[in-house]
This record gives sequence, C-alpha cells and structure tokens, in this order.
Amino acid sequence: MECILRKTLVQEFINDDGTAKIIPKWDEEAVRACPICGGFKFLEKTDERGYRTISPCPGTYALQRIDTYNQADVPSRFMNATLENFQIERLRETANVKSFIRNIKSFKKGNSGYLLEGGPGTGKTHLLCAAIRYLTLEIGIPCRYVDYSNLLSDIRAAYSQNVPEASFIEPIARIPVLFMDELGKGRDKKNDFELRIIDEIINRRYSNPDLTTFFASNYLDRDSSGYNKFMNGGEEIIQGKKITLRGYGSSDWDMYVQKRYKKEGFDHPESFKVHADQIMRREHIEDRVSERTFSRIRAMADPIVVNAPDFRRIAGR
Repeated sequence: MECILRKTLVQEFINDDGTAKIIPKWDEEAVRACPICGGFKFLEKTDERGYRTISPCPGTYALQRIDTYNQADVPSRFMNATLENFQIERLRETANVKSFIRNIKSFKKGNSGYLLEGGPGTGKTHLLCAAIRYLTLEIGIPCRYVDYSNLLSDIRAAYSQNVPEASFIEPIARIPVLFMDELGKGRDKKNDFELRIIDEIINRRYSNPDLTTFFASNYLDRDSSGYNKFMNGGEEIIQGKKITLRGYGSSDWDMYVQKRYKKEGFDHPESFKVHADQIMRREHIEDRVSERTFSRIRAMADPIVVNAPDFRRIAGR
C-alpha cells in the first residue's frame, strides 16, 4: 500500500521576506481515502500485550522535514540551489568539491565539517544552501544558516538592548549542523565583545563532537594562500648547497625567488615577487577571527579552496 499523502505532496518554494520557505500542498480529499491512515495522518496499533501505540503516517515524515527546512533560515536567493545544479564545470579544480558533495550525501552524525574558501561569486553559498536542502529534506537533520556579518549585527543589537547572551548563543551553539557563511566579514577587530561571543559559539561547538559546522569565507587561511610557506621559509638547494630560508624578505629571499619561480608556475622572477607580496599583504581568516578561534575552526572543518571565476559577473547578477 502507498501513502496517499506522500504520493500527492507538492513542495512550493517561496520567498518569505528574504528567507526561503516551503509551502506543502496535497490533495486533501484523496488523503481521506488513504489505505494506510484513512485520512487521520497517523497510525494506531495494538501490540501483543494490548497496549495501543500511535505513530505518524509515512507522509507526515515529509511534512516534518519541510518544517525542518523552513527553520533553517536559507536565504531566498538560494531557494533553488541543489547539489545537482551546482555548475561544477566552472571550477578550475573539481576533486575537493566533488568530495564535499559525496560527503554531504553520505552524512552521518558527528562528521567533520568543511571550510569553503575563495573569492566572491565562486559558488560557496550555493554549496552551503544546497547542503542544507539535502540534509533537511532528504535526511531530516536540523540545520541552521547564519551569515557572519548579520550575526555580528544581531550581537550588537542584543547587547544594546540588554538581551541575555544565552538567547542568541544557544540556538546557534546547539543546532546539530550549523552553516556559517561570510566568515570574517564585517567584524570590528577592536571590539572584544564581538570576538568573545563568536569565540564562545565556536568553542561550544568545538567541545561537542556530535555537532558539525560548515563555514564559507571570501578570505583564505594562511596555509591555503601560501602565506605560511613564504613566511616560514624552508629548505632549498641554492648554489649547490642546502640552506634554510628565513622566510619572506630575508637575505636569502632573492636567491629563493630565482630558484623557485618556475616551479611555482611563473614565467619571470618579478611576477613571482609580486604574487608573494600580494599574499603577504592580504588579510587572512586568522586576521579576521583571531588565531585562537581559527585554530578551533581548522580542527572542526577541512579547508577547500573553491577556485572559479566570479560567476555573478559572468551571469550579470
């Protein structure tokens, strides 16, 4: 027998003041003739001891998952984002993103999260929102989308209105799967209160291995950008002998450039110098959220650089 509610259920995605919502619709008259629940949307059984039990009709599980999605706060711009319609062919390197998608589809409680890094318009938010859609509607896992800069605004507003910290920390700190977008954006680095609240949220989630957190940022971390390689130097064979570099700007730097520029994919030493200089001067995630907070983030989430052109410019969005 097939559940009529589940068979006739249609999901209509709408924009609810900037947040994606689903309105479930079904044929109520047909459901009244459901051979499983008789239109009551629940099943009543009596076991061998004579105890009566009540359980939802199979179709109501789909309604529960819709409620779970509606509580995730997905931005309405990404209401149609799915793992299947992500344009992976736009990426310059696809292996890590393919791994991300596979791991979402085989998600288990307590899995590690991911830190998606890369420039604006590369599809990071699409991937986050598509993952939320899959986890809520296909698996039924409670998720929450949070924009980092909006979270900071909420923290400031709550502080000015003397709202108890727990009221805005608890829902984020305890949700089974959290998706934090735009990591590092908009923070006043002189504001210790903001940093303390963010650090507390991250620490609470870090301390509970059953919770999973996904991040996305337009900033790169220092390993991904190459900053640590240039800053810390390393061993290199120069003029026939092994030496240990003292890092970017050291007395050995020019020799390092002459030795390494071709291996790093540059046609000329000066191009390599310009590239290194840009990396050393740029802000990194560690600069935006503090070394301590990033250390925990890195332990919670594996970094993936989403390397692609700005699709919004290409599409004229």
